[in-house]
Amino acid sequence: MKKIASILALAFLTIATSAQSLIPIKYGIKVGANISNIISTSNEGVKNIESSALIGIAGGFYMEIALNDKWYINPELIYSQKGASFTYEYTHEYEVNQSDVHNTSHELKLAYIELNPTISYKATDKLALNFGPSVSFILTPDYTILTDKGQNDNLSSHSELLEGVYTEETIDVGVNLGISYYLTENFLIDSRVNSSLIKAGTISKLTNTGIVNGTITNSTEMNIYEIKNIIISFSIAYLF
Repeated sequence: MKKIASILALAFLTIATSAQSLIPIKYGIKVGANISNIISTSNEGVKNIESSALIGIAGGFYMEIALNDKWYINPELIYSQKGASFTYEYTHEYEVNQSDVHNTSHELKLAYIELNPTISYKATDKLALNFGPSVSFILTPDYTILTDKGQNDNLSSHSELLEGVYTEETIDVGVNLGISYYLTENFLIDSRVNSSLIKAGTISKLTNTGIVNGTITNSTEMNIYEIKNIIISFSIAYLF
């Protein structure tokens, strides 16, 4: 993944250098909001999580490099908040032939630095169609377990389990699709959908330690959910 990021960065530096002889490059700032969620895949035999969207902020630096009067390269360096709130159930096997169903709720907040080398086609003077890759570098993963309650938690024989964990990937690679509307030559509104193409992280929860009263009875069991990010983003940009 580091090679992918390096190649993309080098490619857009090359494009920026070669495009300087055409039309002057414009620089700007962009701020906006993300409506973010996750897409998850569970391991075999495990019911998948149910997720709902979170609202986050996004903002950073923006460039507009004209290749001609229709095609543009718009590199961005953006701070972006993603994540979701979600719930899942698991069955805790705490004694031989004894189990307990747990209902849980969680919140996952992820902060990234994004490199978005967007390709833009100006369909009209006001409207542009945008697409391109996205490479995101994780800054701070914040995973919070809000509730984890079993129906029989008060039983003396009910053993405790370790808390669930989130293991993040350093880099997330995705694709952007969107449109921009120019209110003026230097002021525009942008909307887009960003979807991960690779795994962004893994949520895991131990549901059976395989030990009853100090005796190993069977193998450990875990719920595992691999996630991808998906966001809808709305922003405004000003070009100098």
